[in-house]
Amino acid sequence: MESTQAIQDVKEITFPATVISIINSYKLAINRGTIHGLKEGQRVLVYRLSEEELRDPNTGESLGYLEIVKGKGRVIHVQEKMCTIESDQKQFRRMATKRTGIYGSGEEVMETLDELVPFEDAEVGDMVKPI
Repeated sequence: MESTQAIQDVKEITFPATVISIINSYKLAINRGTIHGLKEGQRVLVYRLSEEELRDPNTGESLGYLEIVKGKGRVIHVQEKMCTIESDQKQFRRMATKRTGIYGSGEEVMETLDELVPFEDAEVGDMVKPI
């Protein structure tokens, strides 16, 4: 049985992964695969780090760099050393339609649509970690 420390060490070596290709605005390829323990269906966060290190204004302590989120997705195809991830974020929209008849009375019908949201300005070099 693997120790908790050994599992943590592998996770630290494996992540963050890096975006290596923009397939389209909904699909990205990253540089981790089955040899890194990735599995189909695994959820991931795509992000980049802020350029500026942030500090606590009260203590001056470094808080590190802010993660600028580009989106969330799922692993949809895994190869030995890389995999494809696809956005799994949905945006819900309400649409109103009006029906009017010859008698002039109208009826409003609300429809809810959910559509897939693309990754936000994803770039080669962005970082990826499991969530």
